[in-house]
Amino acid sequence: MSLAASLSPDHLMSAPLPDLLVELDAELYDSSITDRTFFGCAIQRRDGHVALAMPPGRDEVERDTIARMLLGKLLGIQMAPLPRGLSAAVTAG
Repeated sequence: MSLAASLSPDHLMSAPLPDLLVELDAELYDSSITDRTFFGCAIQRRDGHVALAMPPGRDEVERDTIARMLLGKLLGIQMAPLPRGLSAAVTAG
């Protein structure tokens, strides 16, 4: 994903999420996993498209924050470490 090289942590965390998803060719899906310890996963397909799967029913702030953290981790953007106890599963494939 060529845009990732020019994506700053500031932009990742401040751009409106819908705009960021379009910019990164990413879509956010509801996962069938409802376990409270599952925060979501990001998968980059061979064609570069990114799929974010997150549990339904989480509040908007949590969903927005986790989506940004997953994208940042997947794209290798320098960010602060994830909070203790938060395991972000990121799979590239």
